Formats: sequence, structure tokens, C-alpha cells
Amino acid sequence: MMSVSENLLGNVFGIYLARATDEEILKRKVASGGAVTALLAYALEKGLIDGVVTAKRTEGLEGQAVVARTREELLETAGNKWSIVPFASRMKAKIEEEDLKNVAVVCLPCQAQFFGQMRDFPLLESDFGERIKYIVSLFCIGTFAFEAFLNYLRMKHGIMAQDIKDIVLKGDYLEIYHGDSVLSLPIKEVYSYLQAGCLVCTDYTGTWSDISAGFVESERGWTVLITRNLKAEELVKSAEKDGYIELRDGSPVMGEVLKAAREKLARAQKNMMYLL
Repeated sequence: MMSVSENLLGNVFGIYLARATDEEILKRKVASGGAVTALLAYALEKGLIDGVVTAKRTEGLEGQAVVARTREELLETAGNKWSIVPFASRMKAKIEEEDLKNVAVVCLPCQAQFFGQMRDFPLLESDFGERIKYIVSLFCIGTFAFEAFLNYLRMKHGIMAQDIKDIVLKGDYLEIYHGDSVLSLPIKEVYSYLQAGCLVCTDYTGTWSDISAGFVESERGWTVLITRNLKAEELVKSAEKDGYIELRDGSPVMGEVLKAAREKLARAQKNMMYLL
């Protein structure tokens, strides 16, 4: 295991650039490379897990917690979600409803901390945490305060919630795909519409997860994967061996990941000073 400067990324076992080999996955994951979808499809098809609890966008920025038990159901969850989904509150119910024994959870850094602590320090009266096999955290700059951000888009740019097809982070801009058009917004312009908790959150990659995943601008079309333990490393390597993903050394992009992590930390420290 190697340590990372400033401990901004938490424990790092390995870091890779990964890409799905399945063309259908790649069509839906142009920016990120689809490695998370491919990894979880591998885990499902090999019987390592019996379900994936994740978020599925329903309309505009709205989403809901769902259980995917097949590759096809996983593909239906593709797409960015920039609003917080009431995920943790539905997790236990979803596991019990589906009678799941070994699940993977795809979540945000704040949620990864909750699930990681639940799994590592379980309550005696609940076996909920024991059913979580893999925690996959997505890189996150924050999620939007739903109504405020939609009102901003409607009032300033004439974009209705139901017309939003996707939101993609590209460099220092958010690209809002709506109808047949794309609106490019400076990320600094929309910071004020993030959830209040996101403005003081210091965790960019999800340090409580088994695997962290995101992308960097210099390697669009590839997923950055950070494995944090042997279990995660074995999953990634096995998926590569069986042809679900292709891997490259991710160390050349560590600087970009650390830069984004430092920026989120600096933003949180600045906002916390305002609150004191």
C-alpha cells in the first residue's frame, strides 16, 4: 500500500485508468469510460454480489434509489445525478425487499462514509452493514439544492427541469444538455446552488469506499479507479483478466485528482471560516 501526499485521497492500494470493453456500455458512458458499470456487471454475472444499490435518474435532475440485479438493469442507471437522492434511508428497505445477501453500493463520498462506518462498526441489532460487500464512491464536487438550482436555470436561462438530459463536468464548466442544445456554465457561477453540506465537505474521492471512481479532463473516455484494499484490487484485476475492462497505469493523472481534491478542501475551509 502506498501513501498519498497530504492524505487527501485516503488509503490507496492501486490507481488505474480503466475502460469498459462492452460497446453498449461505452455508448452510454462517453466521458467516464464505463468502468464502474462493467465492474459491477462482472460482479453480478460471476455471483460475487446479488444486487447493486444505486441511484437512477427519473426526470430532469430527479432520481430514486433502485436495485439492479442484471447488466441490463445496471445500464438503465447510467447518467449523472447532480441532486442528492434519499439513498441511505431507502437502503435497508431495498435490501430487505429484494432479499439481498451481498450488495455493492454506488454512492457519493458522504454516503460512502455512512455505509463504511456502518459496515466496519455494525450495530448489534442489525445485520444491514454485513450485507454490503463493495462500496463504490464517485468523485464529487457537490450536489445541487434541487429547487434553487432548477429555479436559477429556469429564470436565467429558460431551461425547464423536464428538458434536462444530462449535466457533465468539463474542466471549469458544467455543460447542461437540454433539448437539442448545450449550455456551458462556469462552475464558480453555480457553487452557491450546491447543498449547504457540500460547501463544507472536504472529501472529493470518497475515502471510506473500497473503490473510488471518476474522470479527469486529460483522459476523457477513461475512468480513474482508486482501489483501497485487497478485495477491491482483486475485483478490478479479475474483471480485467476476464475481459470486462481494460486497464492502464493511473499514476500519471494523480496530479489532476489531487488538484481537484485540494480545491474542494480549500473551498470547505473557506466556507467553514464564514460559519465561525
